[in-house]
Amino acid sequence: MGMMACYLEAEHELIDRLMQLSDEDLFEECESLLEDNLLSEAIVGTSMFSDDEESDFIAYIYPDRLKEILAKLDKFDISNALNGFSPRVLARNHIYPDIWHEEYKEELKNSLIEAFNELREFYHDICNSHKGVIVSIY
Repeated sequence: MGMMACYLEAEHELIDRLMQLSDEDLFEECESLLEDNLLSEAIVGTSMFSDDEESDFIAYIYPDRLKEILAKLDKFDISNALNGFSPRVLARNHIYPDIWHEEYKEELKNSLIEAFNELREFYHDICNSHKGVIVSIY
């Protein structure tokens, strides 16, 4: 049996609004919010090829969705997002891979910025060629 955890940034007002919903409405509202998380889609794709939880993680993004994702990536300030970066917190929470050492904080931060910029550039290239994306995570 597989498990999936989804995380979504939420303003105080959104949390208050969600607290007013029934369990069923809450689930549906959270699903719709998660489906519209373009930064998440940039990392894990829009949809999986298979619904089988035991299958490999292979997802896709159709070309027509890439412009929206790219616009969100272009607006995202990775340096600002990493202001509170703490390898210690990632290590304590067993975030894969096991590379989170405080003495390498600046190198790790720079590597994350570089990886984000490479991902954004990849999306620019793909979007300009009017192609889709296949994401596999293993």
